[in-house]
Amino acid sequence: MHFRIRHRTRYEYGRPVFLEPHRLRLVPRGDACQRLLSFAAAIEPTPAGQTLVTDALGNTLLSFWFVELTDHFEVTTEALVETLRANPFDYLVESARAVLPIPLDRIEAAAAPFCLARPEGAVQRVLALAETLRRVSGAPQDFALALVDWMQINLRTVVRHEPGILDPDAVLAAGEASCRDLAVFYITACRHVGIPARFASGYHEGDPDSTERDLHAWAELLLPGGGWRGFDPSLGLAVADRHVVVAAAPHPDDASPVSGSFRGDGVTARLTHHIRLKESPA
Repeated sequence: MHFRIRHRTRYEYGRPVFLEPHRLRLVPRGDACQRLLSFAAAIEPTPAGQTLVTDALGNTLLSFWFVELTDHFEVTTEALVETLRANPFDYLVESARAVLPIPLDRIEAAAAPFCLARPEGAVQRVLALAETLRRVSGAPQDFALALVDWMQINLRTVVRHEPGILDPDAVLAAGEASCRDLAVFYITACRHVGIPARFASGYHEGDPDSTERDLHAWAELLLPGGGWRGFDPSLGLAVADRHVVVAAAPHPDDASPVSGSFRGDGVTARLTHHIRLKESPA
């Protein structure tokens, strides 16, 4: 499938500020799941310099910096992406390693430590849930699917505008959470049973009758034979060709769409954004 994406992010400040260097994680990833066909970014005010870099996690970042004061900052990205994986299970399971915890090979063991770390916060009830599901779903893919099914049945997805991530146990108590909260919940349970898991940020096709979108979040798991595979607990499915990923990281903060700061005392800031995503002819 081909998707055309336009994403505008705007910050308005109460008075002129000096913008420190910023990094934008909205460049769609190019990998086995998707191909980036075109990308452009328009930035206001015009930066003194900008460059595309690949971070330590393999994400493509647009880095830019400024030299003058400004009362606003706006960046508009446009991308054309081809998604490639119609079948999320198009791989041969390595049966000898299809156990929990997953026995990692040398390269995986070097790359995955942070993707097995337990997230901070209250997690005891979620770990108990993971143990229960592990007893009936002992293979990595089986566990991943059982967990996403359990969450789809028992937890409701809501829009939450407050910053930060809810503790997984708080999600259980509330019975509802945003997609980013549910992604961390899912990652927490998977890491506990020995599946490397990371936070993914990007876009989902959504309602085809509407062009209005928001950023979406899900999880990616490192599975024997399949490599990194996406699972979306807020939608209750394995990720195929209707998601577009822009960044993935062990911690959600390291997949945030915009990172940077400004200098200015007592300055208020207002953030708005607008996303349009539509299927495009090949």
